[in-house]
Amino acid sequence: MAITGWELPSSGYASHTVLVEAGWPDGDGRTSRSLVLRTAPLGPGTFADYDVAAQWRAQRAAAAAGVPVADPVLEEDPSWIGRPFVVMERIAGHLIGSVVPFDPWLASLGEADRTTVATNLFVTLARIHRADRPGPGDVPHRDNGAELDHWEAYLDWSTGGAPVPTLTAALGWCRAHRPGDEPGPVLLWGDVRPENLVVGDDLGVRAVLDWDMASVGAPGHDLAWFTALDATMEHLVGRRLAGWPDRGAAVALYQRAGGRTVADLDWYETLALVRSAALMTRIGVLRRDAGLQPLLPIDDNPVLDLVRRRTT
Repeated sequence: MAITGWELPSSGYASHTVLVEAGWPDGDGRTSRSLVLRTAPLGPGTFADYDVAAQWRAQRAAAAAGVPVADPVLEEDPSWIGRPFVVMERIAGHLIGSVVPFDPWLASLGEADRTTVATNLFVTLARIHRADRPGPGDVPHRDNGAELDHWEAYLDWSTGGAPVPTLTAALGWCRAHRPGDEPGPVLLWGDVRPENLVVGDDLGVRAVLDWDMASVGAPGHDLAWFTALDATMEHLVGRRLAGWPDRGAAVALYQRAGGRTVADLDWYETLALVRSAALMTRIGVLRRDAGLQPLLPIDDNPVLDLVRRRTT
């Protein structure tokens, strides 16, 4: 195999990604493919442990349930590039931007087509939740108590022992108000956002991307991640595209696709905001330590205001 070209997309803190053009001979000539190589960040990153093997196992389980993924191949031998990595096909399609209300492609669609895109997202999410669960040695398993413990440790690690007081207090609120009943665990995608989909011209989902936070736990975590972050975006930019579901419509789409009811969503959304703000804080700390301006103030920003409203 020969590498005929490569490029680094805009770098992030969660992982290190390289886009590769590769070619190799086959029986009828030469085959070429556009590939994506993904591995742990080269320096300090968003997560303490970037486990590409767990992400690969989660995608394998999802694919067995009919979820479209980029068919990643895991290489655990560090002799190739110095660390384990996954390589996958680069799937052609539409990538929705991180600020959904201003995404040009989504904005170009009619209202009904936007609803179709969202419906297909929730059909895909429901399919992930019906997948056979990988074992605890393959993908992290956390009930709600363990989830709270995980994020308490994250608040401390991610800030070098100086967690943001608002988030510490909010996590304490989540502990005090933890639901008494917890539904059966499911495979969780972890980062349920439209920007982590590849969408085809037919508006169907061609691939589900970014399994960095995949785990096994209560299904409310995935739904709440979507609804809480979507509401936060609307609050920050003051805009929602017609046809893109609000909270009530999103819940209805998920319940219809998954055949399950949703309980205690307010609590899961509150924890989702704490988790989201913790990740934003970590990125702010990394930028500050690198001599860069944080995108938002670490100790006082609009997301922390939303967390305080829910927990005080």
